[in-house]
Amino acid sequence: MQDAASGSAVLPALPHNPGPAVLPTEEADDLERTLESDNELSGAESFLTEELDEDWHDRFEDCFFSDDSDDSDDSAYTQCQSSTCSTPPAAPQLPLRRESTPRRTHTRGRRQSIGSIQSSPLCRSRSRSLHHTTPEQHWKTESDPDVPPVLPGFAPARPPGVQLDKSAVHSPLELFQLFFSTSVVRKLCSNTNKQATKRIIQGLQFKWTDVTPQELLKYISLVIFMGLLKLGSIKSYWRQKNIFSVPFPGTVMARDRWLLISSNLRMSDPAEDAVNDSKKGSSEYDPLFRLKPLMTKINAACKSFYQPRKNLAIDERMVATEAKTGMTQYMKHKPAKCRFKLFILADSSNGYTSNFIVYTGKSKFHTGFGRPYDAVVGLLDKLFLGNGYHIYCDHVYTSPQLFRHLSSLQFRACGTYRAGGMGAPTSQLNALTKKSPRGSIRWIRDGDLLFVKWMDSSEVSIYSTIHQAYTSDAVMRRLKTKDGTWKKISVPIPTPIVEYNKHMGGVDLSDHLIQCTTSHHKATRLYKTMFLHFLDIAACNSYILHKELCTEQKTNPLTHRAFMEELTAQLAGATPEAEAAERRTNHTPVPFAPFDPAKPENRPTDVRKYCDLCKGNKAYNKTSWQCGACLVPLCNQLDRTCFTRWHDGMMDL
Repeated sequence: MQDAASGSAVLPALPHNPGPAVLPTEEADDLERTLESDNELSGAESFLTEELDEDWHDRFEDCFFSDDSDDSDDSAYTQCQSSTCSTPPAAPQLPLRRESTPRRTHTRGRRQSIGSIQSSPLCRSRSRSLHHTTPEQHWKTESDPDVPPVLPGFAPARPPGVQLDKSAVHSPLELFQLFFSTSVVRKLCSNTNKQATKRIIQGLQFKWTDVTPQELLKYISLVIFMGLLKLGSIKSYWRQKNIFSVPFPGTVMARDRWLLISSNLRMSDPAEDAVNDSKKGSSEYDPLFRLKPLMTKINAACKSFYQPRKNLAIDERMVATEAKTGMTQYMKHKPAKCRFKLFILADSSNGYTSNFIVYTGKSKFHTGFGRPYDAVVGLLDKLFLGNGYHIYCDHVYTSPQLFRHLSSLQFRACGTYRAGGMGAPTSQLNALTKKSPRGSIRWIRDGDLLFVKWMDSSEVSIYSTIHQAYTSDAVMRRLKTKDGTWKKISVPIPTPIVEYNKHMGGVDLSDHLIQCTTSHHKATRLYKTMFLHFLDIAACNSYILHKELCTEQKTNPLTHRAFMEELTAQLAGATPEAEAAERRTNHTPVPFAPFDPAKPENRPTDVRKYCDLCKGNKAYNKTSWQCGACLVPLCNQLDRTCFTRWHDGMMDL
């Protein structure tokens, strides 16, 4: 409003300064020209917009006008926190005159011009710096210029890629043994034999011979084989006399021997386990003690033989289990309700598992910043990685505090967040609404930390210390027109979301490879479930190393399944081709008692047994013939062709 006598602008007085004050007209005009030329307000004409309601204006009715700033700071407005703020701002130097100003009513559908702000009760705290953020800073749009952060140089500890002789040819077994080395296998054999001896001393009755490294590799080959060929139960792999019989497991190891090794398998020394178990309930108890001998070796191998590229993804992986411990998480809506959780650091380009942490419960995190914060910091081994890596994670892990800490460690990060999260901007000035058109972008920058919101089918929120808010990227979306038809339109998309979609799927790549050929099966013990998962990690990383080496050598890599089949055969000391040829040549009829020239009176036809096929049909016919491979007695006569019918799978089951 204008003073009738002097023509100058009159503003409401501060509650704590009852003295009169008049702002000269010349200063008000200078301020108006300054605001109109300030590029920072572009895209936020919206100090007052049609989305701002009456109640919002009521909360900020009592504000003051300050002109005590110098030329270096263009802050023209300072906002009171509330009409009854306990710590009022400093009084302006110019005297103010209190006038009884009528309450201003907001006109919907019409924006207030910049020039009319000088008499408005709405005041804002502003700065020329694009990197300055206050709780009430307005949201900017894609048309506003954004200054990207200065990123640290990418300086990995080693050249990215496979840390092996890239000119040599490495077989699947050689790559797998990078993770399950000779020393690791010997340690597993030693602890398994100690566990079997301990159980026999305790009174369990079973016949045991010490397992050797070669035999343990055969055991592992059958574990992988069971992941490639799914049957109903473990015993089904040794089933005979059935159209679904599988011959390979029986040629590698007897069923009872495989089950005995599986029941006694241990990664840690049983005597040391007993010492650790006695500490249960105290701070010295280690819930991962039974896993650590193998877990530390696998983790060290993951870091040793591959240096990840610049973009990394962090996510969690759930492993189903039947074990009941304090580390399992119960999910009632999942088919497998009890699961172990692992935090995974993976290369975004290929899914290679570079590091992992087994979750042991909320009480195991002591920094006070929460489980996600500790998990991310624990995965980022600076000595192993180096500097300049870009980390991508989802809303479970992101927080402004974490991202600022990663920046201090020379890592940069990007990830989604949930609206209303701690540290996120709460300003509603020029913010997105439910009626915002698809493709609308809003952003606020606080130093190197960028907050971005984007309207797609729903609102998407993301943090980044890497990217610029918008760099002309666009995506195609389907839009329903008024006549009910659909058309494709191009909508702008923020740069952080484009990069997040490109690099966040590293852990998903690893999960997909593992699930295709997982060796996981039902186990009621923690260490058995995790042994199988460590086996999956080793096999998956071995295949990724194989692909990377083939790319370097410009040769065609094996498919994932072909690689796993070759690995299974090499662990068992066989090849698929040789096994198939052996089966073809040995299925021939041979007599039970070969002819002995020294004893011509002993005729082979005198040694006879009941035919298995006839016995199944309740016709007890004897025969002197058996299959040379199956060792099954079968009739081989013109009127009883049991041998042919047995091997053609035409028997009556």
